[in-house]
Amino acid sequence: MSAHTSQMDDIRLVAQPSALPVTELFVRLILTDWSLLPMLEQVTATARRLVEAVVDASDPKAPAFVTLRLRLRAEVLSIEVDDDIPGRPDPQARPGERLGVEPADGGGRTTWCELPLPGGMTARQVRLPRRQDRRTLVDEPVSGDPVAADPEVLERLLTRLSGWSGQS
Repeated sequence: MSAHTSQMDDIRLVAQPSALPVTELFVRLILTDWSLLPMLEQVTATARRLVEAVVDASDPKAPAFVTLRLRLRAEVLSIEVDDDIPGRPDPQARPGERLGVEPADGGGRTTWCELPLPGGMTARQVRLPRRQDRRTLVDEPVSGDPVAADPEVLERLLTRLSGWSGQS
């Protein structure tokens, strides 16, 4: 895998069938944010295939977790899926994909697939949204007050969703 990461977003899901539409929604949201919609079909299909393999191997009575990560590096978009299900077969690369499996911390593994960015562009040329530092609840004092959603994040999410709702 390439060394320098320009941008990364991830989501952790329960390895159940409901993870598949969430995977598709996550990919669409991130590629829209990154102005990489020409890659939407290929990235969605690849991410879905990698997550679906984990869902299929997971015990429905005690499902595993799966983390889906999209990362921009050098001239590629990397799709990474972390899981901790032992004994799963390695996936097969499809044409135009560079695919691999690496052991992850804690006994799991990361399956990754790199897809070339369109038109010979590099990760540094991808138009990314302006983002502020991530807030975490870990550093904030616990006051007992309910945690409210950031209105800017909700507005951004609703704007993105309304732009493509009802499309397949």
